Amino acid sequence: MVAKIICLILMKILILIVLCEGFSANNLTLKQVLILSRHNIKYPWSNVLHKYSSKPWPPQAGASEVLTPKGAQLEGYMGEYFSEWFKKEHFLPEGCPDEDTVYVYANAASRTKATARAFVDSAFKSCNVSVLYHKNLTDWDPLFRFVVYNSTEAYKDKVLQEINRKLRNNPKLLAVYSELNKILEIEDSQVCKQDGICDLTQSNDTVSYEVGKFVVIEGPFRKAYLVVNAFVMNYYNGMPIQDIAWGQVTTLEKWNLITEVTRLNQVIRFTTVADREAPLVKYLIKTFKEYDEMPKLMLLVGHDINLNCVANALGFKSIDLPNQFEKYPIGGKIVFQRWTDSKSDYLKVEYVYPSWSQLRNGSKYSLESPPQTVVMRLNWCNTDEHGFCPWNEFVDKL
Repeated sequence: MVAKIICLILMKILILIVLCEGFSANNLTLKQVLILSRHNIKYPWSNVLHKYSSKPWPPQAGASEVLTPKGAQLEGYMGEYFSEWFKKEHFLPEGCPDEDTVYVYANAASRTKATARAFVDSAFKSCNVSVLYHKNLTDWDPLFRFVVYNSTEAYKDKVLQEINRKLRNNPKLLAVYSELNKILEIEDSQVCKQDGICDLTQSNDTVSYEVGKFVVIEGPFRKAYLVVNAFVMNYYNGMPIQDIAWGQVTTLEKWNLITEVTRLNQVIRFTTVADREAPLVKYLIKTFKEYDEMPKLMLLVGHDINLNCVANALGFKSIDLPNQFEKYPIGGKIVFQRWTDSKSDYLKVEYVYPSWSQLRNGSKYSLESPPQTVVMRLNWCNTDEHGFCPWNEFVDKL
């Protein structure tokens, strides 16, 4: 009897060893990769900032919303990092890839096109890999445009109630507004003298909801977001700390406080209306269902709201990003990976992104000094402890 029990225990241990080895990096081969990326560092939208403070804003070296030279450099570093990873995994053949192997598509805005160009020029040096985009547009390609698609009144009522609930008397937002009142000295600003907004904590927001358009929130929320976004981009661009927010945001605690408005912008404006009918979500579902016919590497470059929409509409569990204040950081990427052991295929999804300090310092990435990486898990797919989900289950449940 004792011998039989010992035998059963040994068999279970052997099965566990085999299963663990089945998911080891040594036994799995990287088969396909789809990267959904946010653009890199841009110049702030500066056209209205002068209204919010009478103090002089630092000069801006480039046009609003355009990729900065540092943003292009850091995206190039990201391209080099992924190239190293591809070589380590023997993912792509030596030399320049052909058009059937690598597919790159960017939103039509200049910052997304420039981000895609910087990535591929560094990942595939001297290869002249094409970056495709909608030639007749200068801003938002319908594929990346994140607008309201659901036309039912019930959905509209639900969304508006949720947005207003999150806006009203939100203690985190009130703390941001109170801090910005002091930083901006808003009582001396143009927006106070002309529009009567002299205290962000005492002003109200109005929500514009219309099918086929972005959800727009006008009021202290939008003003706070634009101001903080400008501070963040200037920080990433390496501007001297005394020139950012007039030297009044110098600690991590203060950055964490004011950047709450950027995190809530994702939650209130976009997570609330995440919709599987969004063109990008439908495109990805179709792509994965037909993945056997797709290129080995696909790179799609859009915006933080695109990553947000996909993560929520596909049902990924919420994740915390160490060493970052943004919810979907500049230069961040959702990396869908298809692995195989020659018998079965598996999905693994990771969020690869630069840390707050890596962006500020202009750090070069490598396999030894990589960007931050967090495993993403779907609520509806049986993901093991290593982050692998059976590919067939993933595609069937899509």
